[in-house]
Amino acid sequence: RTNDLYITSESYGGHYMPTLAKQIVDENAAAATSGNPVINFKGFAVGNPATTFYSAIPAGLDTYWGHQLISKPLYDKFAETCKGPGHTVNATACTDIFYAMYFEVGNLNPYALDYPVCTEDSSTKGGRPLAKHGRAQRTWMMNHLLSGLYEGEKESETVTAIRKQLKLEPVSGYEPCEEDYLTSYLNQANVKAALHVKSDVDWVDCSRTLHYKQSDGKNDMTTYYNYLIDGGFKLNILVYSGDDDDVCATVGTQSWIWDLGYEVSGKAWQDYTVSEQTAGYITKWANTKLAFATVHGAGHEVPTYKPEVALELFKMYLSGELTNA
Repeated sequence: RTNDLYITSESYGGHYMPTLAKQIVDENAAAATSGNPVINFKGFAVGNPATTFYSAIPAGLDTYWGHQLISKPLYDKFAETCKGPGHTVNATACTDIFYAMYFEVGNLNPYALDYPVCTEDSSTKGGRPLAKHGRAQRTWMMNHLLSGLYEGEKESETVTAIRKQLKLEPVSGYEPCEEDYLTSYLNQANVKAALHVKSDVDWVDCSRTLHYKQSDGKNDMTTYYNYLIDGGFKLNILVYSGDDDDVCATVGTQSWIWDLGYEVSGKAWQDYTVSEQTAGYITKWANTKLAFATVHGAGHEVPTYKPEVALELFKMYLSGELTNA
C-alpha cells in the first residue's frame, strides 16, 4: 500500500482513465471516515484518448483530410453537413459521407495510416477468402463506428443495411496479422483445458457478442482533468498521442487539451529527440503536473509502433521530467 501507484491506458481509456483517477482520489479523501486504506496514487498516463465526442470519429475524418487521403469536394461536403456550431447533425447524411470516405481512403490501416496493412487475413468462417489486404483493421473500425452511430441493444435496419452494402463480415471473422499467433494459441484444446475454458468457446480479438451502451462516448471528460488538477491531488498526468492514428487522432486531443485553462510553462510544442531523431513534441502546463507529448510516426498504440520512443517517454514521465513545470 505504500508503493507508488501509476495507472495507464489508451484509446477509450480517455473515458475510464480520468474517471478511475477521480474515484481513487475521492476514496482516498474519504478514507479518514470510511476506514478504507489510502492508495499512494501518483498519477496516470493515457495515449490517443477518446476524451470528447469530437476526439474520436469526427477527428478521424478531419485526419483523413489532413493526410490528404480524401478529395476536397468530399471533405467540403462533410464540413458543411456535419461540422460547426448550430449544425444539427443529420445521422443519415453523415453516415453516407463517412461511407464515401471509407471507399475513397481504400486499403489503409486506420490505426496507423502510414504502415503496411496485413496481407495475411484469415478466411471467413464460411471459408470465403478475403478479397483485399487490410480488411482486418478496416473491418474492426467500421463495425465499431457503425455501432456508435445508432444506439440500442439491437442494430437498426439502417446499420444492418450499411453492413450488407459494405459486405462487412462480423468482427470475429478477421484478426489482424499480429494477433493471429495469440488467437491460434488460445484456441488450442490444451490451452483451453489449462485455462478451464469451455471447449466450444472460440477466442477472437474483437467480438460483437456484447452490446455496449454507446451514449457514454458522447460525454465530455475534460471536466475531470480540471477536477484532478485543481483539487490539489498533485497527480502526474501525461497525455500522449501517436500522430499517425486516425481512430483517436492527435487533432482530437489538441482540440481540448489547450482549452483546459492553464498557462503553458516554457516553450509550447518543444521538440524532443530519441536516438538523435525528432521523436515528437512536448508541451507542459505550469503548476499543473500536466504534460502533452506527441509521438511522430506512431499509430494508435504508441508502444507497438515506436517502442524505443515509448520507453523513453515512460522513463521521463516516471522521473517527473515531463510533469514538473
